[in-house]
Amino acid sequence: MRKGRNEMMAAWFRMGVVLAALVLGSAPDALAKTVFLGGSQTAGWKQMGMFKDVLNKAAVSNTTAKILKGLGPVVSLKPEKVFILEGINELYSPNQAILARYREILLRINKGTPKTLIFVQSVLPVVNRPDLSNDKIMELNAGLKALCAELSNCIYIDLFSHFAVNGALNESLTTDGVHLRPDGYKLWQALIENYVVQPGDKLTRPETVAGLAPQQASSAN
Repeated sequence: MRKGRNEMMAAWFRMGVVLAALVLGSAPDALAKTVFLGGSQTAGWKQMGMFKDVLNKAAVSNTTAKILKGLGPVVSLKPEKVFILEGINELYSPNQAILARYREILLRINKGTPKTLIFVQSVLPVVNRPDLSNDKIMELNAGLKALCAELSNCIYIDLFSHFAVNGALNESLTTDGVHLRPDGYKLWQALIENYVVQPGDKLTRPETVAGLAPQQASSAN
């Protein structure tokens, strides 16, 4: 009975994310200084009502290949910041293939709008999902961190370790083992809010970046 109720709640939440992605607006394109790219996890920000000044271009069932196809309009905006969280929807692919597409995304942004700061967020852990591997996610995240280190305008944000309990997603933060409850978004907000709101020129200072490293947010678990 409880399992059926949880599954129904998860289905309603996913439906809400889809409707929010289609109906609720974010910052007008022309005024956007910050852009979010990703899948349904990132699209869920629209439903949460957080980061309203951000242009949220996330889409349900998104992939790095789809982001690449739609990257032109984002680059043309020349935003101050771009935040990316992607990979969970394509774990069926080899990590090297995902990283190759990720590299192309970063290089295209860097070439088209070199002053834009790029924030690569680690892929979140999962729980009770035998079809998805946390070991593979951790390996992918290591590759993303190394990839981001190759660019001077790229900052890697570790979300995984703050959401994980014993190597898997904290069950209290998820509806279905992948998608997040409101408390999950509150934790995520605590981890990235300073990066979102701080001026870009301040974020380029190494001592500032170190000071913004999300060391305390894990206490929100």
